[in-house]
Amino acid sequence: MADQTIPRHLVLALLALVLVVMGLGGAVLAVKLRPAPPPATAAERDIGVLEEQVKRNPKDDWARAFLGSALVRAGRKEEAKAAFEEALRLNPKNPLACFELALLIKGSDPARAEELLRTAAENAPRTQKAAPYIALGDLLMEKGDAASARDAYEKAVADAPFLLDAHLGLAKALEALGEKGRALEEYRSALRFDPGNEEIKKAIARLEKAG
Repeated sequence: MADQTIPRHLVLALLALVLVVMGLGGAVLAVKLRPAPPPATAAERDIGVLEEQVKRNPKDDWARAFLGSALVRAGRKEEAKAAFEEALRLNPKNPLACFELALLIKGSDPARAEELLRTAAENAPRTQKAAPYIALGDLLMEKGDAASARDAYEKAVADAPFLLDAHLGLAKALEALGEKGRALEEYRSALRFDPGNEEIKKAIARLEKAG
């Protein structure tokens, strides 16, 4: 460890400052020596802990991915992107980094976002694949690719059949493809998870009326 002894001239200068401050009643000294205020939010506290973890283990891709997530929660999106990119440099298949970075860039780089979401879904543990598949389905629907979106939503439902967004997304994709019977079934499944959802009720009524 490098020698951290304070040079003698700095010690003398500090003592002189203390003497001056004491002559002012010590108020300024109290302000100067008061520790920094604690983080204002849980996300900021997490960021501090995770930054230390990254310093201790700079090759830990998960530490960097979790740091990116904390930065997103704190609204520090550009820093979050950098953390996710570094996590992916260390491990291109890190599912959390792939998923979160895709959500951040889907507006500016939808092609890369699609690739990241596919990687996230392929490498996430079972029952955790649904979120990237739902996000992938949403992205594909925005692109007008209802057939590929249907496939993504079906995989989400298979992975976690209790998620409203998976059934609702699948229903919309099926309806867009003209598969009205299956779409009606999925809308009804979605309604079980949110019985008061007016959008789903209207979709069911529309398809039932259409026969």
